[in-house]
Amino acid sequence: MKLPLNLVALTLAGALLAACTSDPDLYVVPKTDPVEQLRISYNSVALREVSMPTYAASQEIQVADEAGKLTTTPNSLWADEGDRAVTLHLVRALSEVTAARVASDPWPFLNRPEVTLDVRFEEFVAATNGTFTLRGMYFVAPEDVNRADRARSFEISETYSAAEGIPAIAAARAAALGKLARDIATRGLR
Repeated sequence: MKLPLNLVALTLAGALLAACTSDPDLYVVPKTDPVEQLRISYNSVALREVSMPTYAASQEIQVADEAGKLTTTPNSLWADEGDRAVTLHLVRALSEVTAARVASDPWPFLNRPEVTLDVRFEEFVAATNGTFTLRGMYFVAPEDVNRADRARSFEISETYSAAEGIPAIAAARAAALGKLARDIATRGLR
């Protein structure tokens, strides 16, 4: 059986293209370092899925230059989707810093949480100058109507060595999220 020349050429081109592409490198954000526990006013905290800028919600690793232009790091991705990974990281960090029962929505326990936390990021970016910045607001809504709701803004920066690349960005991201967890425990949940 003779195959048309166009079909053979197309098949060979597809095989060559497949051979030339490679899977991207995946980067995991390290766990936040253990810290001294803080007392808070609640025994259980529900964290809604965080709200992130579009550029930070995906797996792509973005870096901003001095003018604020974002560039995607070639052939490199975060190992998890941004909003999911950040939500889970904050749950773990808040659990460690407060010793409270902390879980993301949907709340997995029978008893309702004493307070619900909503974190919204305006900025979540690594810069080429070696600074990782988190900026936004969080909202604290207690189940008890006699307790006051709270809204707090935050801006947290963590430096990293730009020469060390993505692993340094990942470490700075983890450290900044750890600082945010402490800020939430101190100013939002006391």
